[in-house]
Amino acid sequence: MPIQYIGTAGKYGLNKDLSKHELPPEVWSDALNVRFLDGLAHQAFGYGEYLSDAAVVPYHLLPIQVGSNKYWLYASDKKIYAVTVSGGVITHTNLTRQSVGVDVDYSAEYNSWTSDSLSGIPILNSGTFQDYPQQWGLDVAQNFANLSNWPANVYCKSLRRFKQFLVALNIKDGSDLFPFMVWWSHPADPGAVPVSWDYNDTTVDAGRFDLGEGYGSIVDGLQLRDVFMVYRENTIHRGDFVGGTSIFRWSKALGDSGVWNRNCIAEIAGKHAILTNSDIIVHDGNTPESVLDKNLRRWLFQNIDVANFGTSFVFKNPFFNEVYICFPAIGSTVPNMAVVWNYQDNTTSIKEMPSVLHANVGPIDPSWIGTWGSDPDPWGVDETSWDGPDIVPASQRVQMGSGDGNIYMLDGAYSYNGALPNVLLERRGLSFGTTDQIKFVKAIRPIIRGQLGSIVKVSVGGHDDIEGEPIWTTKQFIIGTTTACFFLVSGRYIAVKYETENAYKFRLDSYTVEYDLVGSWP
Repeated sequence: MPIQYIGTAGKYGLNKDLSKHELPPEVWSDALNVRFLDGLAHQAFGYGEYLSDAAVVPYHLLPIQVGSNKYWLYASDKKIYAVTVSGGVITHTNLTRQSVGVDVDYSAEYNSWTSDSLSGIPILNSGTFQDYPQQWGLDVAQNFANLSNWPANVYCKSLRRFKQFLVALNIKDGSDLFPFMVWWSHPADPGAVPVSWDYNDTTVDAGRFDLGEGYGSIVDGLQLRDVFMVYRENTIHRGDFVGGTSIFRWSKALGDSGVWNRNCIAEIAGKHAILTNSDIIVHDGNTPESVLDKNLRRWLFQNIDVANFGTSFVFKNPFFNEVYICFPAIGSTVPNMAVVWNYQDNTTSIKEMPSVLHANVGPIDPSWIGTWGSDPDPWGVDETSWDGPDIVPASQRVQMGSGDGNIYMLDGAYSYNGALPNVLLERRGLSFGTTDQIKFVKAIRPIIRGQLGSIVKVSVGGHDDIEGEPIWTTKQFIIGTTTACFFLVSGRYIAVKYETENAYKFRLDSYTVEYDLVGSWP
């Protein structure tokens, strides 16, 4: 009786673009809410409310530290709030700009805010050509106000920091539109904002430059090591600081790729990972590399809701060396799914998301971790120590602003805010080296680790047509008790599937398939 051993169950991750029967047996043809890490397939951690009872729907998040106080700023379409935790108590403070003590609402949209911190001063820009950039004086007794020394009747789509400069991108100056323009400030003094944006003043280093080469408006920008990268719809340009009268030298870096929308860039290990209009690429300022080609690229762009693609965004999850590409699946108006790329292991997976509008990584107050209020997991499945460390260190965590009005902490729970996660690992098209013989599967022996007594469903199916639907047989695998699941399943191709039944966490290390060859096909 042949035995097929399939080890390192998370070595290659998920591939939904290539033909199933041509893939190595360790590659999964479908997966959901699984983290492929260190060669193993882990049920992905979930999320829970960290900063509860948000006052407005959080369209955008920015972490800020003032002395020993850790704040998270969150902006909606109309308001900006600060939230902090002190002694386990959560406080939300309205910081919206005011006139004569009355809020002056902003005019933002989904994924229109951009933000940065200049010498610790938070700068937010609504990006709709209706609001001036905003700054905050780091005192909750004061509200946000128009950025000091910003030119009158000037607006920009994106505002980012580079060294001690602020860089405005895609400009409206009065009634004139300059979609290819980069406008930078005079460098700011430490602890201050720039004193001038006057590009006609020869005594300051402010300036403007129009990226006339190519086509497509400027979308966003971000610092990459010692240069500033400007992302247009179809090209990428770089600004090298040269000083003198020019200040910057601008040149086209890449001519075949742009960026999908604002907030679609993540910095990883001295490179940028970006969502373009046809791929996820990584580049060092010169050479691009595809992340998803011949893996999940076609699947991703066939499953994004075209009418709402502009809500897609990208963020980094540094503890697990991951980049999340969040997008609205067909039928959704905001991102409810993410392609997750592990840039160390070079594996990809797919994860369900709680209608996220933006996410960011930053410090949190450890006094809230380990308390009753911060832990959504059912008592019977929670394995973290009372008032002890959480499942991920508290130093830097990802917070996610959700369309349901909550701020969730990624990897803050085994559950999905208290709900049992929907976990799937599936491989179809297993031929075990021969496509012209029928296989008769007798047993699956998986190595599954997790909470003792919890149940994982193990299914085996047979299918003769590679695109045909397998006829499944399902058995229960009780962690700590079951060693093998026995089947009577035959087919030209074999399919294997693992799903959670009541397990809030499990890990698949490897598995073996015991089978006989019982005849030729057809």
